[in-house]
Amino acid sequence: MIQRRTLAILLVVLTTGCGFLKRPPNQFYSLEIIAPQGAVASVTGLPIGIDGIELPPGLDRRGIVLRGANHQLEVRGTHQWASPLEDMVLHTLAFDLADRIPLGMMVLPGQSKPSGAMRSLSIVFEDLAPGPDGVFVLDARWTLTAAGAPALTGHERITTPLASTESASVVSAMSATLATLAERIVARM
Repeated sequence: MIQRRTLAILLVVLTTGCGFLKRPPNQFYSLEIIAPQGAVASVTGLPIGIDGIELPPGLDRRGIVLRGANHQLEVRGTHQWASPLEDMVLHTLAFDLADRIPLGMMVLPGQSKPSGAMRSLSIVFEDLAPGPDGVFVLDARWTLTAAGAPALTGHERITTPLASTESASVVSAMSATLATLAERIVARM
């Protein structure tokens, strides 16, 4: 009798408690293309295409990542990117650049490469994440090359204050930081 009663109570607790064990629904985020603050730069010459980007190991994943103290990462499993992060960064940066240079000077993702020559932009990110000190950090080295011309290189470290560590705030800060990177690259062309 006591065993049946205990079993019945345990069964009721387990069936009502299953609602507490449900995983919260996934939330998906995408980066935003930020309009330039100033006029379009007077860039001339061959069109530019992003040949490739490299994201830091550990950050190119589905969930949004925050850097913690002591080199720890917090991966938000239910707060996810809408597509692979590398693809979104490439797409966002290409359109940020296109908005800052004359029409037709940027070869956008998915467009055919021009039949003639093109300048190639490669970007390696050392850091691209919010840190524990309330700022979003972008640290990148970039190279712009064209056949027969010397390479143009740059190293940019950009910090953007975070309003909070909520995922929406992190995504907004990343979008703003990528737009700043586009402005700095264009300023050096």
